[in-house]
Amino acid sequence: MARKRRYARGIEQRILSEEVGTIRKEAASVVAIGYPAPYGVGVSSLGFQTVYRLLNQIPGLSCTRFFLPPDSEVRPPLRSLETGYPVAQARAIAFSISCETELMGIVTLLKGAHLSPLAVDRGPQDPPVFIGGPLTYLDPKLVSPLADCVIVGEAETAIAPLGAAIVGNRSKQDLLAAVAAHCPVAWIPAETPSPPAFCPATAQALPALAATWSPLAELKGLFLVEATRGCKRGCAFCVMSGRSHHAMPFRPVPIDRILAAIPDQAPGVGLVGAAVTDHPEIEPLVAAIVASGRRVSLSSIRADCLTPSLAELLVRGGLRTLTLAADGCTDALRRAMHKGLTDGDLVRATEIARAAGVKGIKVYTMVGLPGESDDDIQRFADLTVNMSRHLRIAIAAQAFVPKPGTPLANADMATENVLRRRLNLLKRQVRGRARLISTSPRWSWIDWQLAHAGKQAARIAMEAQHHGGGYAAWRRAISASLQRKTAISGTKM
Repeated sequence: MARKRRYARGIEQRILSEEVGTIRKEAASVVAIGYPAPYGVGVSSLGFQTVYRLLNQIPGLSCTRFFLPPDSEVRPPLRSLETGYPVAQARAIAFSISCETELMGIVTLLKGAHLSPLAVDRGPQDPPVFIGGPLTYLDPKLVSPLADCVIVGEAETAIAPLGAAIVGNRSKQDLLAAVAAHCPVAWIPAETPSPPAFCPATAQALPALAATWSPLAELKGLFLVEATRGCKRGCAFCVMSGRSHHAMPFRPVPIDRILAAIPDQAPGVGLVGAAVTDHPEIEPLVAAIVASGRRVSLSSIRADCLTPSLAELLVRGGLRTLTLAADGCTDALRRAMHKGLTDGDLVRATEIARAAGVKGIKVYTMVGLPGESDDDIQRFADLTVNMSRHLRIAIAAQAFVPKPGTPLANADMATENVLRRRLNLLKRQVRGRARLISTSPRWSWIDWQLAHAGKQAARIAMEAQHHGGGYAAWRRAISASLQRKTAISGTKM
């Protein structure tokens, strides 16, 4: 155990020595914010970075971070990264969560802090636990059993009232009451059965900005800054779709505001957004960053938005591999999903990239979309083989997982056998011409079940964590939950 503690401390010391922008602030009130994944993943989340930065700007409040260790084994008592502050002694604890399986990370971290994962089992002397992040866009109830308060939607609307409540109230009861009274996006599950309506941040509150950058982050050495928020497209599988239950308005950030936010010493800039290349001034923005001598990376590039001049700028900014999202194997499937891309767009983007000096292309697509057939897989294989005549191609294929809050929430998910057969077919057809990287159909099934489990998702995560956290543990916990649901339904009948 002592050797493991020394190893963990060595990792933390390396993180702090490599990170630029670490905030070390002393204040009477401390809030500890956690990310339920290792450091490299957590600091590549712009939402998490933004909350860290904004909370530390509040007078009288210090915000410190904690992460899941690389081996997912927390050595109690859990302490913060910057100062070693005991997480359980913070005035409040907050988590940002992005995907369903990260629920287990929250369970693990709370246990590591010697706190019960379930809010109902925590006492008035324990710090209140706040949970927000992209997963709340799908369904806030997924995290509600773990949270004393869920922040629904975009964080900027919550920071000021949340900070004021933490600084101004010592008791847990008073703190939560103050948040409920003054924060329109706060949901106290113990008091109200339904979460509040989605409330987007104003354009004036943007952009979201990172506080730190590091070579140990997944987005290595990049200062993250938001270029756009929301999306004007209508992809049927996306929670940001204008057809979803809480459409997110498209808000491009003025480029002077983006450029002014970039620290002079930042070696590279990551422009973040669901639809970055829809920014009306994307080329002048990228040109200005490149002219400053920095690397530049875009979180998303639509094939039909790539121009020769933008591709040349990105190559000058260090781009070697271009990432494009096909999000469907054929034109017909993409039309059905309202993606608005064609095979021709993807081929043209490949030609533009090659002419600009790009070395390779990574193409994301989904397998198992409603209406898809084996013939569609064959046509996509033909497309990628055609693209490979111009550039080295890697295909990143993932199963289509119907998510709550999207127009396709109630669509059927393809069976594991179907997904596996189609992925194997794609692999055979592109062998020697393109490299296939695919997600596991088994784990995609786990995501699907959790996404639609509502309040039971947190309890499933607790049970899976208790039994080791592997695939078998998740599967057993989900199966037990489905059996309980069936039994209850049968009793009601």
